[in-house]
Amino acid sequence: MKVAGFSPVLGAVSAMLVWAAHFLVIYTVQATLCVRIGSGHEVLGLPLIPATVLGLTAAALVVVVIIGLRARNRLVSGMSGQEGEDEPQFTLWMTMAIALVSALAIVWEAVPVLILPPCA
Repeated sequence: MKVAGFSPVLGAVSAMLVWAAHFLVIYTVQATLCVRIGSGHEVLGLPLIPATVLGLTAAALVVVVIIGLRARNRLVSGMSGQEGEDEPQFTLWMTMAIALVSALAIVWEAVPVLILPPCA
């Protein structure tokens, strides 16, 4: 069994990278919007800041679900890697587990948006 260099590791941690990017982006966007325009604006009847954060959260969750499902599909289909290389089952299982934990972390980050005032 031959595994190509960095690719399996990057696949395994890609969901964590999405979580980290989501964390950085939602807090940066919220702080920027609070400073620039305040919390009084609305989009489609929803306050602008919570709507933006929830949209970014939905996008991040979609990406993490795709990462987890891709690993699951590779596991079910026999772990065929690129160019005939095999990927260890451990890496695929870890990718799915990390995707699940990352999805929970992304939801956890978005919960304060629903509970607290946007620019408190």
